[in-house]
Amino acid sequence: PYSTNPPCYTVEDSQIHPATQLRIVLIGGRRSDGSPSGKSSIGNFILDQHVFDTSRRTAQSEARQQEVFSRQVTVVDTPGWRWGDSREETPKLDQIEIQNSVHRCPPGPHVFLLVIPISLHFSQRVKASLKQHFELFNVDVFSHTIVLFTAVAQCSDEEVEFKIRRNPVLQWILQQCGNRKHFLNISNGEDRDQVKKLLEKIETLITNNGFRHCPVDRSQGETLRKEMRDLTERASKRFDQVQKQRNKLNKLISGGLQASI
Repeated sequence: PYSTNPPCYTVEDSQIHPATQLRIVLIGGRRSDGSPSGKSSIGNFILDQHVFDTSRRTAQSEARQQEVFSRQVTVVDTPGWRWGDSREETPKLDQIEIQNSVHRCPPGPHVFLLVIPISLHFSQRVKASLKQHFELFNVDVFSHTIVLFTAVAQCSDEEVEFKIRRNPVLQWILQQCGNRKHFLNISNGEDRDQVKKLLEKIETLITNNGFRHCPVDRSQGETLRKEMRDLTERASKRFDQVQKQRNKLNKLISGGLQASI
């Protein structure tokens, strides 16, 4: 469903400086069974390019940029936490990558899209989990967030509204986000009007926020990168130690077998 032209650029490679720029960060959880929330698919849908890998769980925040409806749009995909899990249950590296997402689209994102599959059941645990994970950001994320309801099967706007009316947690989430919402049916990849309306809602939010993007602390970005390097190095050392112990054990077993022959 995605077109192949024009090519998509990474943020680092792009030298295009159009008059209109939109910087979007996709956030949200994943189901308790580990299945994805669809953020990567949403990123591909918005950019009309298959630039985010949908075959695996997102492990790192990744930014891609593309011209969409005469706007230069940057989308940042992020790791998801498990809906219902406390922040302490989310791996530290995932937490750091979520925090680092705002540094992937300098000088800072205009909007966060909270991706919520309409088929998901929302409980009080999900509400607590969402509040805790939003605290990973230093800014008032709610005032820069649009709730993006998604569906992979045919679903009408009326069905979405019905689900919201029946679920107090969804109502609470919308209230925190100024009742800003949009619905994307990604089963209908040819309907680009869905994306055009979403971009218009984002522009309205930017206008209401005084054309200010979310403030980003550069020093925090440097600290996060150092934390990631340290965690990765420690994990690599642990892996090497396990491999050495395994090789040593294999040699002992192999030597014992030869001695018994």
